[in-house]
Amino acid sequence: MLSINAWDKDPQRYWQNAPKEVADLLVNWMGPFHQGREWLQRDEAQRSIGLAMQTIMLAAKAIGYDSCPMIGFDIEKVAELIKLPEDYVMGPMIAIGKKTKDIWAKPGQLPLSELVIEDSF
Repeated sequence: MLSINAWDKDPQRYWQNAPKEVADLLVNWMGPFHQGREWLQRDEAQRSIGLAMQTIMLAAKAIGYDSCPMIGFDIEKVAELIKLPEDYVMGPMIAIGKKTKDIWAKPGQLPLSELVIEDSF
C-alpha cells in the first residue's frame, strides 16, 4: 500500500542524499507534475508497489523462501481491517514461505513477439 499523495508529503525526504541542486530541481518539479492528475498519482503508487513487491520477492528467493503475489481478496475489507488512510491504494498481497510441493509448470506464456515491439507498433 502506498499513498497516492506521497509526492506532496515532505517530498524532500526522497532526495535527501542527492546533491542540493538535484534535490531542489526534483522537489520543485514533483508538485506541478502530479497536481490535478489523479490518474498519474494512482499509477505512480501502483508502479512503486510493483517495484517494491518484486524486490521483496527476489530478496525472499535469495534467502531460500518462495513467494506468490495474490489478488482476488476483498480490498475494501482489508482496508477497513488495517485502517488504511483514505489517500492510500493497495496492491496485491505477497505470500512468503517454504513450498510444500513442487510448483506447477507455467500455465501459459505470451510469445515474445507479442511482448517486444521494435521501432513502433
